[in-house]
Amino acid sequence: MAHIKFALPLAFLSGISGTCAFANSELPNTQGFIENSRFDVTLKNVWMINTNNQLSEAGIGDQKAWAQGALLDYQSGWYRDAIGIDASWYSVVKLYANKDFAGRDLLRDNNGHAEGFNKIGQLYAKLKWEDEHAYARLYAGWKQLYKFGTLSVTRSRAAPSSWQGVSLESGLGDLSARAAWVTRFSERDEPEKRRFYTLKTNKPIDYIVTGDISWSPDKNTRVSWLAGESDNYLFRQGIEAQFTLPLAEKESLLLRSAWYYNRGLAEWEGARGFTHSAQHIFALMGYQYYAMESGVAWSKTKAPLDNGLGHFYWHMGKNTRGAFNSPADGEGNDYVNDNEQMIYWYGKYVLSPELTTGIFANYGFGAKYQGVKLNQWEYGGFIAWTSKAVSGLSLFAGFGPSYSWKLVKGKPWLTDDKRDFHRSHGLGGGITMEYKFGLHNQ
Repeated sequence: MAHIKFALPLAFLSGISGTCAFANSELPNTQGFIENSRFDVTLKNVWMINTNNQLSEAGIGDQKAWAQGALLDYQSGWYRDAIGIDASWYSVVKLYANKDFAGRDLLRDNNGHAEGFNKIGQLYAKLKWEDEHAYARLYAGWKQLYKFGTLSVTRSRAAPSSWQGVSLESGLGDLSARAAWVTRFSERDEPEKRRFYTLKTNKPIDYIVTGDISWSPDKNTRVSWLAGESDNYLFRQGIEAQFTLPLAEKESLLLRSAWYYNRGLAEWEGARGFTHSAQHIFALMGYQYYAMESGVAWSKTKAPLDNGLGHFYWHMGKNTRGAFNSPADGEGNDYVNDNEQMIYWYGKYVLSPELTTGIFANYGFGAKYQGVKLNQWEYGGFIAWTSKAVSGLSLFAGFGPSYSWKLVKGKPWLTDDKRDFHRSHGLGGGITMEYKFGLHNQ
């Protein structure tokens, strides 16, 4: 079956190669549409592991998966500097998967069997207008929306996710604004294009609308307001800010902060995360000195849930992926439970233009379940390498242990005397090797 898995990507590649040949021929020009097009190929090899035993009572053990992805991205030029079409094809091949592979979101889960898949990841028309001071770009079709209002996609797996809908990006001077209206979503580990549904009763959600407005007077300063609603189900808004304050020639102070607010609407069922509303806030202070950077952050969450431990649910319904730019979204644990506070520390050092290494640690405390205090933590390290000899070749590896509480039917598993909880622990991490190359007609 391997030749079938790659047949369509190779056909896509052949078609683009023909387009490039056409662009370089003496045929009549297309006023930028083909002449200024580009085609990129990204090969991603991803291996991930999670040995945490948090779900051992449900029979879920170690989660391991290994996949090879091939991402083919075509971007047309702008016909008469106004109109274009972009397309992406994603192909993922299974290299290895154990019984509980699905938790790593790398391969398609076909009734418990791991499979590779192919899909059209992006296909959209684009329209733009711009002058010296302002611009506007309109997109319609399947597109990645990365940290776009209250929505986002994942790019850390073998294939990224994408949304179907209409989006607008515009700017005037120091101000920029974006908006999107979407109706379906395609996840990172499957080819299906899925509608949105409510979390408990699986009622259809017709659409999600979202947007943001940002002020950025320079590359070191950005303040954004964002908002979004899944049709009559969930409303979210937030404020994000980041500043870099130069102290000397190669010395800077880093400041980041965000506040997010969730509110259930008429169709909200209070079945996951919180009963009526939830809030999350964080603040980070960092310091850069030459090739070294370090920082500390604090966060707190309020998410009351009747008859359970609440948490800040940051997606917009079933078959969606929300944006959440907080260090409380940890590598192993999520530190967003009701009344939970988190302390986060990180440090990284640029050893050379090619190699960066770093360490991190999270500690969460303050959450309670049936009067029992809960705490969790994790720590780890990573290396990131980018080749100077081979353009587009990179490697990332990160590992570390995490400690939390075991779950039974989605709730913390307390000891028989109801004075403590059963501790979960394990190791998580992954390795990603990526090679990207492209053809550009300019």
